[in-house]
Amino acid sequence: MRLPCLSTTRLFELYIEQGFADGKASLRFGQLSADSEFAISDNGSLFLNSTFGWPALFAADLPSGGPAYPLATPGVRLKVAPTDNFSVMLGLFNGNPAPCCGDPQEENKYGTNFIVDQGVFVIGEAAYSYNKEADAKWLPGTLKVGGWYNSNSMPNQRYDIFGLSLANPDTLGIPQQSNGDYSFYAILDQMIYRKPGTKDQGIGIFGRVTAAPNAQNSISFYADGGINFKGMVPGREADSFGVAFGTSRISSYARGLDQDIALYTASYYPVRSSETVLEATYSFEVTPGFTIQPDFQYIWNPGGGVLNPNDPNGLTTIKNAAVFGVRTTINY
Repeated sequence: MRLPCLSTTRLFELYIEQGFADGKASLRFGQLSADSEFAISDNGSLFLNSTFGWPALFAADLPSGGPAYPLATPGVRLKVAPTDNFSVMLGLFNGNPAPCCGDPQEENKYGTNFIVDQGVFVIGEAAYSYNKEADAKWLPGTLKVGGWYNSNSMPNQRYDIFGLSLANPDTLGIPQQSNGDYSFYAILDQMIYRKPGTKDQGIGIFGRVTAAPNAQNSISFYADGGINFKGMVPGREADSFGVAFGTSRISSYARGLDQDIALYTASYYPVRSSETVLEATYSFEVTPGFTIQPDFQYIWNPGGGVLNPNDPNGLTTIKNAAVFGVRTTINY
């Protein structure tokens, strides 16, 4: 549900980082993105669909998609890791990386707006890793829990300032405003099989869930999960294969507005429900540092089930979509 990137030359991140407390803490300050460190599943990073990075709920509900690729924003991040197994991160960012009224990527086309007066976006996360020791009896995993708060006013998805539906012909079209927005999330990465004599080759799974209030958000629930196979093909120890899914649930208020539109216009109007994506990908190492990754994605109910703009009669929704692609990566 994130718009494709526009063609431009853009500054993304630019920051200074200082470590202290014998390397157990660090402070990062500058032009930052939250999705480079927060809400990340290690196993989910194999996949290409953007929702397996910055979850679709965050991208849809936060102003301008939040401080995430391709829009970073001024901010500061504190990380404290008192032990090898436990860490806590706290980030404070500008609340809207591209305010105004158009496409956020056009509003901050070159990434040099450096906006600091659009409220605050605060995100915190605690992570616990277990069974990382070489002699651990059980397989390793990581559990993360976190949440965020944005101080900007958020428009109600269904009702105006007088409590009328925004689809009601008598409405002024001015939605109710909520003072801020928030969400909570949890992530699990778990290895379920390890090839004998290896450290990270085997089978791993991941899962993430996140939820937000219905009134001021278009998406109220999101979940994803998947399974990865690394080094499982004989002679191809650096290759990885994975299958993952992600699903976004349209909030009850947004669905209610769709129902109201159908009621007041006395015509066909689809009630959005959810969007789901399935992805299968294979990362093939050609030579050390050079990989080719063919990828397939299938999306059910794009946009949650919205009208097809190419249908002159307005009687059909956008059909399911299949996406084929390939990514090449060079590390040097």
